[in-house]
Amino acid sequence: MHWQPSSGVHFRRTAITVAVVVGCLIIVGRITGVVVDWLWFSSIGYVDVFWTIVSTKVLLFAAVFAASASVIAASGFLAHRYARRPGSWQVEAARLSGTPEFISELADQLAPRIPWRASIAGSAIALGLLIATGEISNWDLVLRFLHQVPYGDRDPVFGQDIGFYLFSLPAYITFKNWLLQLLFCSAIVAAVVYGVRGDITFERPPCRLSAAAAAHGSALLGVFFVLKAWSYALDRFLLLYGDNGVVVGAGYTDIHVELPVLWVLIGLAAAAAVASWVNMRRLDYRIPAASVLLVFGTSFVFALIYPALFQRLYVKPSELQLEMPYIKHNIALTRMAYGLTQIAVKPFPAEEKLNLASLEANRATIDNIRLWDVQPLMDTYAQLQEIRTYYKFLSVDIDRYRLDAGYRQVMLSARELEPSMLP
Repeated sequence: MHWQPSSGVHFRRTAITVAVVVGCLIIVGRITGVVVDWLWFSSIGYVDVFWTIVSTKVLLFAAVFAASASVIAASGFLAHRYARRPGSWQVEAARLSGTPEFISELADQLAPRIPWRASIAGSAIALGLLIATGEISNWDLVLRFLHQVPYGDRDPVFGQDIGFYLFSLPAYITFKNWLLQLLFCSAIVAAVVYGVRGDITFERPPCRLSAAAAAHGSALLGVFFVLKAWSYALDRFLLLYGDNGVVVGAGYTDIHVELPVLWVLIGLAAAAAVASWVNMRRLDYRIPAASVLLVFGTSFVFALIYPALFQRLYVKPSELQLEMPYIKHNIALTRMAYGLTQIAVKPFPAEEKLNLASLEANRATIDNIRLWDVQPLMDTYAQLQEIRTYYKFLSVDIDRYRLDAGYRQVMLSARELEPSMLP
């Protein structure tokens, strides 16, 4: 009698085979791309640039993965250590499928069967890989931050070197977003552990937390408010990119309304962080609830609604007078950005003594005086050269070429196919 493997065994073998094949194809594709890039950089003599890019990506991936996986795993293992023992949470009678009581009872039954350490470690590794894969594209941002040099000029509002906005600020914002992402993943892993272990239940009243779950949540909420305070601090510099006024940049409302509001929000977020950490011992749900409402309520009213009303009711009626200093800032920095501040102004003594000798001496200039206008020329081309309705002349390019007759101005227009007009 021969043993026949079950359909489940066949399915597992097939799934493993498919996963291995797909993984090998992905790895081979990645290696092929790296080899092609290396050959191209080598062919043009920039192999050092190639290895700089590759090494930065590898180091960034390793650092982000190690930090992300470690923090997420630490949060999960702390939740596992301080959560209640499996089966200690008692659920009341109702057993209807889909009810909150049923969810709590199901979690209570699953808890003893889960290999917690392996599950937490696997989740941390998977989330760490996912986060690191997303952050690897910021390799150039890291290099610009590490190798930045001062620009030499400062902005007129905060007095920061211009290089800060080109190199440091984008790096700080990216780093802050990574920390928020890491905090979110850590909170999710901890919440799942507490929920399945029975420290978070959905009985009536709607939600009950154990002391360990509440303390852990308060600690993470405090970290969130610290990051939120830092986010508000970075938002101050982003005011220079605003377009609420007549020109791009910080305007009257930004400096006199939004900037003070951001300072208030920084203080509120810092106070909310301290209150959340104090709540790790007090365990009063009203403290985190009040902190969230205070910070985000203030942000909604005074950072969104009030500046818009102030701009419309106070600034608009006297806009030119109030915005004049910021318009001057915009003009000065625009001139600096385009290098217009380095233009040397020299007087040109124009003498109106045009004669035949001057014309003969400047024959090349006279022959290149533009006589044709672009729009009539396009109309002429449309009448004579379109031939079919699906041909169009979209523009006329003006250039100069050396022809048999000398250096002459030439107007060129390509007859292009218009797909929407095809029969």
